[in-house]
Amino acid sequence: MNETLKISLPSEMVDALESRVKAGAYASTSDALQEAVELLLEQEAADERRLAAIRSRVQVSLEDGSPDVSLDEIDDWLEKLADENRH
Repeated sequence: MNETLKISLPSEMVDALESRVKAGAYASTSDALQEAVELLLEQEAADERRLAAIRSRVQVSLEDGSPDVSLDEIDDWLEKLADENRH
């Protein structure tokens, strides 16, 4: 079921929509806006999936029993590695 909305857009957006309709990319501005909203929803869903994957990896890392490594230890290791690669 379609519903009617009254929206306000900046004139640049209206011009962009109308030019795409005139070029035949869309049958109407409604079709163009519908696709824009669909793309927005798809992007938001993809962002949520990526965020969930990151959260999962962080949780696995937090639950990992490996010993913690300090920043100083990492810096020392990197300096040693750089020294070894210079020689």
